Amino acid sequence: MQETNLNPIATLNGTKVFPSISQPKAVGCFSVGPQREFIPSGENLKYLSLPKTRHNDDGHHSSRSLRLDLNEGFEIRVPKPDSAKEERIDHLLRFIVGNLDRLRSGEVGGPRSKVLNCDFVCFRGLLRMVMCTPYERRTNWIILATRYRGTIYLCAKDTPEKLHEEAHQTEQQKRFCYYGFKFEQHVLTDHPNNRNPDTTAPVQEAEEFCAMFSTTLENKRILYGAEMDGILSATEPLDKHNLSPELLNQQEFVEVKVKRRETNQRQADNFYRFKTRNWWCQSFLVNVGKIFVGLRDDRGIVDEIREMSLKKLDRDSRQYWSASVCVSFGSQFLSQVAEVMQGVDCKHTVYRFEYDSSRFRNIFYSVQSGNAESFLPDWYCTEVK
Repeated sequence: MQETNLNPIATLNGTKVFPSISQPKAVGCFSVGPQREFIPSGENLKYLSLPKTRHNDDGHHSSRSLRLDLNEGFEIRVPKPDSAKEERIDHLLRFIVGNLDRLRSGEVGGPRSKVLNCDFVCFRGLLRMVMCTPYERRTNWIILATRYRGTIYLCAKDTPEKLHEEAHQTEQQKRFCYYGFKFEQHVLTDHPNNRNPDTTAPVQEAEEFCAMFSTTLENKRILYGAEMDGILSATEPLDKHNLSPELLNQQEFVEVKVKRRETNQRQADNFYRFKTRNWWCQSFLVNVGKIFVGLRDDRGIVDEIREMSLKKLDRDSRQYWSASVCVSFGSQFLSQVAEVMQGVDCKHTVYRFEYDSSRFRNIFYSVQSGNAESFLPDWYCTEVK
């Protein structure tokens, strides 16, 4: 492995100014079905339909008369199939192929000319993971990178530690993961303003609605997909099979979360120290300004829903982490990848970038030749010529 000059910890000391980034814009959407099949429409778009609420004195939306038992239906849930692990970034690639006319760069030339009007393609989760790295002391990651026809494709790869954790998940850990899906079933509906959703049906953990976004981060154009929870309920339902980019950008997307209600100051401090930076990065990248949080007890009962603004989340977390550090490190990582891969343009050449906070100060990389780590399928490369 070779060492880059990118040290996540050093970023904490040198970053003051928020980097230049354009407002992310939706460029399209797709859905993922219960068998993880790609659906080229907004079929799985959901609307936020909260139970009747009132305002607390602190300005939060509150439903203190609520009693949502997030354990219900755990035994009959339909989990995400194991095959999802093999998808890599295939759903993003299918979207690109279906929208090539809108995504082409317009360049003409030889076999190395740029085909797409972006420098990077990836999932939002990968960007969020990289952005949070300067503050991570326990989470390692592996990112695979391939440049093809002028665009760098990034794909996260599970670390051995993550694979071990998933293989040895306890029943309680699985239940905690389920809580998030169950809460979504209570507050996200197929039709606007449905205050009485059917929560008896099995939770389908595999289904998703994804929006595709583009932004420019310090002259680097990024195209990325993000699973979106829902939109603030419109008065009239949208035509989910004809969601144009213009229509998508008119909607107010929201995030839906569940967290344990804190009972002491230490728990509250840990929430702002460890959790909020992930929430902020995740939301910032897709123009989400409001997060609706179900507060649960140790039994999995939600008795209150709070609305948190992204601006307040950032403001209340500043003694623990800096948004400018997160976004700056994301930009530095992308620049480092582009620099390391300069002059390389081959679907079979994969660069493996790796961060292990317990072993290294800097990010390392290695070059993988052959098809062992290759993740751009032939059907995609044939289309993107």
